[in-house]
Amino acid sequence: MIYIAVWAPNPYGNYIEAALVKAARADGLRPVPVENISRYDLKGRVVIAYFPVIGNSEWVFSQERYVSGFLYYSYAGDVESAVKAVNGGLVLSDDRIDSSAGKICQMSQKRLISMKIVNTSCTVAYWWNLKAKVGKISGENPYVMIASEIASQFTDMLKDSK
Repeated sequence: MIYIAVWAPNPYGNYIEAALVKAARADGLRPVPVENISRYDLKGRVVIAYFPVIGNSEWVFSQERYVSGFLYYSYAGDVESAVKAVNGGLVLSDDRIDSSAGKICQMSQKRLISMKIVNTSCTVAYWWNLKAKVGKISGENPYVMIASEIASQFTDMLKDSK
């Protein structure tokens, strides 16, 4: 079982959640999308998609969508550390997003070691202005493109944790 929480405005959130659920199923896991992820601390694997920065541009022949944020995966299911990091004011900017992402895993590993939990596997992927640009008559969906990229990274995280 893997608990999935997506913190992103819609429609981004809906597309990201659907893509993560699909990726988890493809890996043989039972995905459980949840609203209040805090209830599932240390109860199974956890993935949190946190994308508070969104944007779009419209042109005559094309449209562009973008997101900034991170994807957090914990094999042990450490929700508390990720929630504390987000609530503690992670800095999401071009020059600080990498250190903010690293802070989450540091907090998680410190907590899990103090609890004597052996598997402290934690992975964070982050994006600053992950963009999808499509032609208006192409029929392509930029939200699907962004969600697919995030799900692809999640698939890699699952492979690396085996």
